[in-house]
Amino acid sequence: MKNELKDILKTITSAVKEMVNDALISSQNLNEDRLKEMVQLIKNAKNIFILGVGHSGLVGRAFAMRLMHLGFRSYVVGETTTPGLLPGDLLISISQSGETTTVVTLTKKAKELGAKIVGITSKENSTLANLADCLVQIKISPEKCPILSKIGDEEHKNLSGTLFGVNTFLFFHGLISYLIIHSKQNPTEIDKRHANLQ
Repeated sequence: MKNELKDILKTITSAVKEMVNDALISSQNLNEDRLKEMVQLIKNAKNIFILGVGHSGLVGRAFAMRLMHLGFRSYVVGETTTPGLLPGDLLISISQSGETTTVVTLTKKAKELGAKIVGITSKENSTLANLADCLVQIKISPEKCPILSKIGDEEHKNLSGTLFGVNTFLFFHGLISYLIIHSKQNPTEIDKRHANLQ
């Protein structure tokens, strides 16, 4: 009982490390051309909107904050201060299944309004993938971390969403690091954009 939590954390850390190697670092899973295209879309966008629900939404909010720290005009879809989307803006839609009703519906609307779409999903043949101008596929391996099944169901559906969220979070942090390096901003510039009413 004393070391149970510690053992669980060790198991999860080990599994995540293995999944990151498999799902993110492997060039077979992350298409280099798509990544370059995503970076270019981010750099060219006047406004960047982030869309996701549940765990994907929480990960998306963290990404939107980091983009803001780099000086991008980034917004979370559904917030009261989020402006209207205009032609030429960018929508980054996140959904593990690629079939999340809210995400698919709003992505279709954004496309009709003239936005470019980046789809982040684990399913390459999903509705979201087909709507995307640029698709980034984040693969997951639920069988590599069965201990997390305790928070999900026997079919691993909830577990898949959790692992997708973890992998997407790490992917976004890597992307932010890449953008920092290539924008040649220094820590002082970035720090000025951090929240200070706290």
